Amino acid sequence: MLSSPPPNEAPEAAALRGRIFTDLDRLAFALEMEAAQQLDAGEEERARCTHELRLGVRLAQRLVAGVYADEVDNRLGRWAGEYEARLSPSVG
Repeated sequence: MLSSPPPNEAPEAAALRGRIFTDLDRLAFALEMEAAQQLDAGEEERARCTHELRLGVRLAQRLVAGVYADEVDNRLGRWAGEYEARLSPSVG
């Protein structure tokens, strides 16, 4: 995967990757707190949607970290051909 860190990643790139990971962690925490507030307010559907957003952020964290995760890598692999086809100029 293009975003996975190489074994000899430059220190600046590793530091940036770490900051992005931490920012995503803070965002996931904020979404978790919002979902809890929504549940307390009796807004179950809204809390469910917020929780799903939080899970999406956690998936992005795994991608940024370059840590293999079935729920990320399998999805990317499954749709890689279609994604590439979207980016390729049409032949016609």
